Amino acid sequence: MSSIDSIVEELSSYSEFHAKKCTEIIKDKGLSEALEYCSSQHVAPPQCSLTAESKNADMLRAKATRMLCDVKWWKRRLSIQGAQRFEHEKIKTGNVTRFISDEALEYQFNKRRRR
Repeated sequence: MSSIDSIVEELSSYSEFHAKKCTEIIKDKGLSEALEYCSSQHVAPPQCSLTAESKNADMLRAKATRMLCDVKWWKRRLSIQGAQRFEHEKIKTGNVTRFISDEALEYQFNKRRRR
């Protein structure tokens, strides 16, 4: 297993923890606190308005709530974060000769092949 795979796997392993944590936060403190928690984990939260009063706004809040409580949603976001973190470290150390490191290119190629 390459180092990018291990970083992505490590971060993805926290997806269940974050989903449970968001479920607790939503029950105790509400959606706005859960969105802040998501941001504090350096993951872009789902987009929704907390103040708008419309059928669409209610639908988006319900969707955001479902996303934040979903293990798969967290796993996807944390996998992306892990790959970006790996690539950023490669860029900082000067190991990227083209637009993408060889390890990240191989990871993306294998990821597509698995689908």
